[in-house]
Order: sequence, then C-alpha cells, then structure tokens
Amino acid sequence: MTTTPRYPTLNRPHGAPAARPVQSWPAGRGAGIRDSTVRELCDSVFDSLTRRDQRRKAEVYLRGLLCAPGRKSMRNIAARTGDRNAEQSLQHFISCSTWEWAPVRAAHARHLEQLIRPVAWVVRPMTIPKAGRHSVGVEPRYVPRLGQLVNSQQAYGVWLAAPDASSPAAWRLQISARWLEDGERRRRADIPEGLTATTPEQCAGDAVADLARFPGLRRRPVVLDLGEPGTGEAYRRVQAAGLPALARIRGDMPVIAESALLTGYADGPASARRVAEAARTLQRPVDWFDPASGIVRTSLVAAVPVLSLPPRPSGTGHRAAARPATLLAEWPADRPGPAACWITDLVGLHAPALLRMTKLVRQVDHGFAAISDRVGIRDFEGRSFQGWHRHTTLASVAHTARLTETHGLLSQDFTSAYGS
Repeated sequence: MTTTPRYPTLNRPHGAPAARPVQSWPAGRGAGIRDSTVRELCDSVFDSLTRRDQRRKAEVYLRGLLCAPGRKSMRNIAARTGDRNAEQSLQHFISCSTWEWAPVRAAHARHLEQLIRPVAWVVRPMTIPKAGRHSVGVEPRYVPRLGQLVNSQQAYGVWLAAPDASSPAAWRLQISARWLEDGERRRRADIPEGLTATTPEQCAGDAVADLARFPGLRRRPVVLDLGEPGTGEAYRRVQAAGLPALARIRGDMPVIAESALLTGYADGPASARRVAEAARTLQRPVDWFDPASGIVRTSLVAAVPVLSLPPRPSGTGHRAAARPATLLAEWPADRPGPAACWITDLVGLHAPALLRMTKLVRQVDHGFAAISDRVGIRDFEGRSFQGWHRHTTLASVAHTARLTETHGLLSQDFTSAYGS
C-alpha cells in the first residue's frame, strides 16, 4: 500500500493556513475560464477606473489576454472582439490613456491577499528579449541563465506567494542612465520626468517599496532572489522599508559568525561560503514540496547566527553597525558543497521554516511558466513606459483570473489531500 507523502508545515508567520497541492490550468482557446470569474475579478480590481468606458476596455483587454490564441499582441487581442476599430481603441487605452496603474495594482493585491493568503512577497527578475532598440529600457544585457548577451528589457516583479499559489502584484522596469540621458529616446518612450536611473538591486528594492505603500495590504516577509547579481543593496532597501527579508546572497558576501561551534570564525569577517562550510556539522535534513514536479524533496540545511555587514559608504573608512541575522546554507542530498546561501533578519524562525520559505521562489517560477507567460506578460509590443506598465498590470490580473479557476478546484485543504 502506497502512502501519500505529507507536506511539512511551513511554520508560517501571521498564522497563514496549510498549503494545498499545485494544479495547472488547461490549454486551449478560452481554457475553461468562467465568465463569472472574469466579471467578479473586474468588479473587484477595476473599481478605481472612474470612467465606464475605461472599465469596459480593461475587461475587453483582460479577456483578450485570457482567450486570444498565440502571442498576446494588440492585433490578436482585438481580433477576438469582432470590432474593426478595436485595435486602435485598445492601443490608445494601453499606451496613451490617462488611467493610473498603481490603484489597479493595489486593488489587485488586496484581492490576492484574500484569495491565496500569502506567506511572503517574493521578488524575481523578468527578462524580456526584444528585436529592436526602441522599446523602453531595452539594451544588451548579460543573462546568466543563458550565458550570453541578450537585447532585452529587464523588470523586477513582487509576487504574493503561498506554497500552493502565487501571482505578481507590483512591477518595476529597469531604466539605465544611457536611456535617461538620451532626450529623444526618452521623449518617444514617454518616460516620466522624475524617473532616475537604477541598478538591478535598486529596481528590485523600489518594487517592494511600491507594494508596501499600497493601502489595506498586510505586510509580509520579503524573499529576494535576483539571480546572478548580489542582493545586498536590495536587502537593505527592504529593511529600510520596515519589512523582514530573506535574501539569496553570493558566497563571497562577508559575515561574522556568532556561533561558538564555529571555531576560528567568530573573531572577524569571513565569506558566507566559508562559514557555511564550517557549519556542516550543524546540518539537518528538511523535506520540502517542489511545485514543478509535485513531489517532496529533501535538502540538508544549517542555520548559523551571524552579523551582517553593510558596505562602507563611499569616501569613508567605516561601516554602519552590523546587524543580527541568520545565515542559511542548503546542501542538496546529492551534492557535496552548498548550493545556496541566504541571509535573513527573521532570526526567530528555525531552519526548516526558512528553507521552505526560500522554496516559494520555485512556486513563483512555476507560476510564471505555467500562467504568466501564457497570458502574455512579456508580449507587449508597444514602446512606451506607460504602455508597458498598463499591459503588465492587466497581464498580472489575467494571471489571477487563471489562478482563481484552479483555486476553485482545490476544495480540500492540505491535510486531507496529502494525508495526516
């Protein structure tokens, strides 16, 4: 007799409920989306649009993202309406209209809070390959995952995430100084006057700050995984916003170990990787659920009390005060060295809960591939800054529409689905 594995509890902050199994949505035209789902979501999220015609066009665009076959271009979205003038009308609504996306994002985030009861906010990069040079923010960038330069836009999304579901709630598009100093390109892309150039870490931190400013939204711990770049600056920006953070760091980040078990590492700074290697005797196995494969996996984990070291400000020889933190190191069961190092100021959480929180990144990546990419989150063909943000906002709402359908099918709680 085969027993269904029990998913270990996340020990979540704020008393969030146990997880339910991940379920993908079906493919095909319309893909089983219910009219009532779309209407209820539109009533909840588009209430900030004061004009009736704007609310109507937002719904038309949302339905196009959900139901148009293939790439979610303006032409394909408009074609499903049967209106010959729809393409021009929708193009104006997305790129040239006056409606603000921030109130729509705020309403969407509050709707998500009720739908999935998130454990954390997860920050992830989104690379958008482009063929030309005129789309706002586009330029050659090295993409570590591909190991090559890619002509692309680079954005950072903040996702509300639970172990069984996630959806994007806030976005920032990275704009370089090269773009902002080119007056003609800036004018054509309609980039706001007050916008300044940002690094990837600054852009990610600003996206979190945007979400934290939304009214009526419960604050959650922030999980930062920006890929290849370090996350030190983003980690500090999140802390400055008054939010606890759990950030994936480079192995060469300096920390000061405070554990008496780590002989020789408590006298001064050492790299996170060296401290992790010294903490191998503290390893313990932890089970976690992999949303991509639908199975429970096991990693070896060690949590070490450390002091995190802010960088020295430019022009001075002194650092700001070190702050108490926990260094979390993970070893997959089949690898000798640590696969990942994380730092967090959630010093009250134990290693199993922290590890499972890092795995929310996998939930987000799974949701991006299974839903966001399929509703066209990277398909905007316009060139304007305003248009990119409006499209991405409505594509995020489309993601939640799909998620609502699968959540409606998840009638059992985790315990009954996975066994007691």
